[in-house]
Amino acid sequence: MQSKESVRGIERAGAFARPAADDAARRAGRPGHGPPQLQPRCSPPPPSRWPPPASQEPRRPTGLEKVTAAVVAAANAQPGDRVIDLGCGTGQVSLPLAERGARVLAIDGNQAVLARLESVAHERSLARLEVLARPVDCLVLPSQSADLIVTSYALHRLRDADKKRLVTAAYQWLRPGGTLIVADMMFGRGGTSRDRAIIRSKVRALARKGIGGWWRIAKNSYRYLVRVAERPVSISAWTAMFARAGFTGITASSIVAEAGLVSGRRAA
Repeated sequence: MQSKESVRGIERAGAFARPAADDAARRAGRPGHGPPQLQPRCSPPPPSRWPPPASQEPRRPTGLEKVTAAVVAAANAQPGDRVIDLGCGTGQVSLPLAERGARVLAIDGNQAVLARLESVAHERSLARLEVLARPVDCLVLPSQSADLIVTSYALHRLRDADKKRLVTAAYQWLRPGGTLIVADMMFGRGGTSRDRAIIRSKVRALARKGIGGWWRIAKNSYRYLVRVAERPVSISAWTAMFARAGFTGITASSIVAEAGLVSGRRAA
């Protein structure tokens, strides 16, 4: 009878011993019976590049950038044109028009933003861009002094009477054949399907932002209902103002969200 020690020895030997045939097959084709050669492994596939990193994704233009692009395209300013930008702010419209060779008078009641605009214009060597610090609701300019008057998101804060007065005055400031372009938030008080769709979309967008969004809904609703600070009017109201002032060839279009654009020409 075999001892336990001898049984364990046999088991250990069996665990590590190779049959002769297997050992011969292992050494076949390898002179000198060297160590077994490693088989090349397939390289792992390169990491996926889709979707591309955020830094490589094309940036979508903001709503304000779309409005600015629409105004600049509608203006179609030519070198030497005399342009007035009402409520110019930091020059989103004034700068590209000046870069096209137009002579731009940028008007705003905020001297701080005009100082920044002057600095940028100097850096870009835009000597044809001038600034004037005046509130647009009490502005007086020479008659027939401009080929083009533009304004972007500056007039919705004016009272309706001041909007009408400014459109009428702009007609007088334009030379015959000149153009007025107004881009702004354009919606009324819920009387049309477009008005209601804009109001619903704005409420939903703010509601998704949580408590802060609901606070803005309450604040903006108060301003909208009592017409304090925010006094937008509909596209149809703007076209009516243009018509009463004497403009012809009036066009109106929506740009994005609540933004609309109205243009008209003074007869040549």
